[in-house]
Amino acid sequence: MSCISRQPSLPLPRHRRWRWVFLLAWLPWLSGCEAPPVEEEPLRPVRTLLVEESVMQVQREIPGRLEAMANRRVSFRVAGRLDALHVVTGDLVSPGQRLASLDAADLVLQRDRAAAALAAAEAGAANAESEWQRARRLYEAGSVAARELDAARAQVEAARSQRRSAGDALALAQRQLDFAQLESPGACRVAQRLAESGENLAAGQPLLVLACGEGLEVRASLSEDMLDRLAPGDEVTVRLPLHALELTGRVREIGVPVDSRQATWPLRVSLEGLGEAELASLRPGMAAELSLPRQRAAEAAIWVPMLAVQRDARGTFVFVAEPTAEVPNGNGREAVIRRVDVTLGERHGDTLQVSQGLVAGMALVIAGMSRIQEGQRVRLQDVPRENSP
Repeated sequence: MSCISRQPSLPLPRHRRWRWVFLLAWLPWLSGCEAPPVEEEPLRPVRTLLVEESVMQVQREIPGRLEAMANRRVSFRVAGRLDALHVVTGDLVSPGQRLASLDAADLVLQRDRAAAALAAAEAGAANAESEWQRARRLYEAGSVAARELDAARAQVEAARSQRRSAGDALALAQRQLDFAQLESPGACRVAQRLAESGENLAAGQPLLVLACGEGLEVRASLSEDMLDRLAPGDEVTVRLPLHALELTGRVREIGVPVDSRQATWPLRVSLEGLGEAELASLRPGMAAELSLPRQRAAEAAIWVPMLAVQRDARGTFVFVAEPTAEVPNGNGREAVIRRVDVTLGERHGDTLQVSQGLVAGMALVIAGMSRIQEGQRVRLQDVPRENSP
């Protein structure tokens, strides 16, 4: 029998034993690591409105501005440096009340010089009168020739003319001095100051704008498509939002554009039926709205909230949601967002008429438009029916 010798097994090196220990320790953890399930991102909820056709009695509304019936731009009739302004914007002024004053030092000197020239002319005229009287007596006595009498008479006439001219110059200088004071032409309210103390003003340069008279009117601008709706004398409805007033106005004047680049026609509407309390509370410059009558019969149309309409480089558009399936757990319906280009018509309050692009039955997105885009999947939160305007 042969003997097979077995060599003893050598122990593992220490660094290899530690490697197996760590591997066995981490084996349970490695076997339990699995990729977590991917959760779908929840659908973004959006609010929608069911589009329907409705009939609205539309009146065209245009913005306006409350103004006084007569706005006067007052100015000095002479040039000079503005010495003082005696009123501020909003002051009520009475007829003849002083509004402003010019530095009148130069005008006073001119007046005094004219007065001195008048005194000299009067003295010269008196002397010429005395010489003519003496020459006439000598002529009657035969001591002087007729030629000398005629010369004395000519000197008297010249002196009298100089005296009259000097008197006129003094009156003109006094008028110029009086023009250095600016007075109110009537019972008005100071609407605007166009210069300040110390500025040099030219003759006729506007200094103040006065709103005169008790009457008020609304001034607005008409576009070309509205010209056939109004004529002088027509009644319109005037709303003053600040005071929650609705008044009756009458078209006073429809002007013509004065600038070739201007595409609107100036409109002036006088207000009727204003009481004392309303006149006391209303001020020129307040906002107003004019409602123009609609000439054609009202027709069914699609009206949408203004906040649902958007505009970009491609034009005006809205977002609509097209339902695709029910969302689990009864949380509404899943839908896909689609962009729809629209053509707008008239405006009424905070709603706009859509003449092209939408049809009845579409779900119009009215909230969350800034966070969605075309093709995005969303969840319809609610689909209320559109109320008739």
